[in-house]
Amino acid sequence: MATAKKLPSGSWRVQVYAGKDAAGKLQYRSFTRPTRKEAEYEALQWQLHYKEISRDSTAMTLAEAMDKYIRSKDGILSPSTIRGYDIIRREHLKGLMDQKLNRLTPSMIQEAINQESKPYIDKRGKERTPSPKSVRNVHGLLSAVLTEYCPGLRLNTTLPQKKLTEQSVLEPEEIAALLRAVEGTEMEIPVLLAVWLCMRSSEITGLTWDCVDFQRGTVTVKQARVRNKDNQWVDKDTTKTTSSARTINAPKYILDKLAAAQKEATTEHVVNIKGNCLYQRLKTILRNNDLPDIRFHDLRHTAASVMLMLNIPDKYAQQRGGWSTPATMKNIYQHTMAAKRSAVDDVIDNYFACLIQPQAV
Repeated sequence: MATAKKLPSGSWRVQVYAGKDAAGKLQYRSFTRPTRKEAEYEALQWQLHYKEISRDSTAMTLAEAMDKYIRSKDGILSPSTIRGYDIIRREHLKGLMDQKLNRLTPSMIQEAINQESKPYIDKRGKERTPSPKSVRNVHGLLSAVLTEYCPGLRLNTTLPQKKLTEQSVLEPEEIAALLRAVEGTEMEIPVLLAVWLCMRSSEITGLTWDCVDFQRGTVTVKQARVRNKDNQWVDKDTTKTTSSARTINAPKYILDKLAAAQKEATTEHVVNIKGNCLYQRLKTILRNNDLPDIRFHDLRHTAASVMLMLNIPDKYAQQRGGWSTPATMKNIYQHTMAAKRSAVDDVIDNYFACLIQPQAV
């Protein structure tokens, strides 16, 4: 066992052998902890794990390792996440699947990712270019599998650059037009919950009547409906993140709509429309009312942008939308609206106009 050495800072560090890289250079892992005992204990735990995994990996192909990894996460991760892993396992990295883990090199992985990034012909005969996000998801699973079963292999893969896209959100007058268009239809409640209460589509379709408290005037988000690895819709009793579980104060307008719907309800779910159908039906409504072509999930982006326009404090907006971090809310979901941008431009223009205006004598 490696011995810990005391650093000038007073901490203790242990370095242990972690295999060789593709060039044959020795690799080491460092463990730095406040005490010698802690550093040596953690290093020993890692060594034992590394040796066990290394023995298994010499005989495992990437396909076998992926299967093993996915099985180890089934029941822990979301069914939709496991479904995504299964799709990657079946449809991607086919050139690497029969390779043993201890035969893989960073250059082989780079070449495989390069192939994943190239245009391809889909089942309908159309040419498609994979999105950078899709390629990164493939590499993310591959990296997780190798970290687990071949920890000596260090990756330094160049991934496709992320694309900066302008997210589609509805302007205030377009929100009003959409609400008028869905009034009295089966899409009214899903749209209200998304654009007003800032709920995800999986949260909306997973919402059950016991989550609606008419006395207190609240809607509690505590579950979601997602696809599993068999492509079936299932309810999971957890939300996307810990922060996603939340209770939202609902206005009388929405509570009245919910109360009317409950009288005619035949199931425990508030909304009996699957997630993909929400998307398709919204598309039809938008097209028939000359509104921008957006996704159902963009209604959540719109809700976040309304809160930004109204200067809602970040802490309250983050809690209402159930985002895990302020950065996610600000960088991904909140967008400026044309009406607000115009007002801001006027303020700036008026300031500079006053600067260049001749002083009155």
